[in-house]
Amino acid sequence: MPKIGTLDFTGISGHKYTFNVYPKEREHKEKEAVYVVTHRTIKADGTVDHYVLYVGETDNVKNELTNHPKESCFQREIANCVCVYWEDHENTRLKIADDLRNFYHPPCNDF
Repeated sequence: MPKIGTLDFTGISGHKYTFNVYPKEREHKEKEAVYVVTHRTIKADGTVDHYVLYVGETDNVKNELTNHPKESCFQREIANCVCVYWEDHENTRLKIADDLRNFYHPPCNDF
């Protein structure tokens, strides 16, 4: 499935990160990234809301999402999108994920 679009997430630092938005069921790439699992809703006026459920980072998005340890939370919260920020450097990924988790307090991250 193709990319749905892009979405900016802002961290507690105030920094904005632009993510690619994909359907959760999509076959994901075997690449390094920060990812945000969301519940996407389309409102009557055509605008879209994303409720942040989980923020993570990985050296392989495909493997990470195949049997994710929080899948039961994703199902309970009706996760339907994965937003991806491609980043090769692990230290940078860790900082970005922490920045976003501390702003959004996602329920599947056990905040």
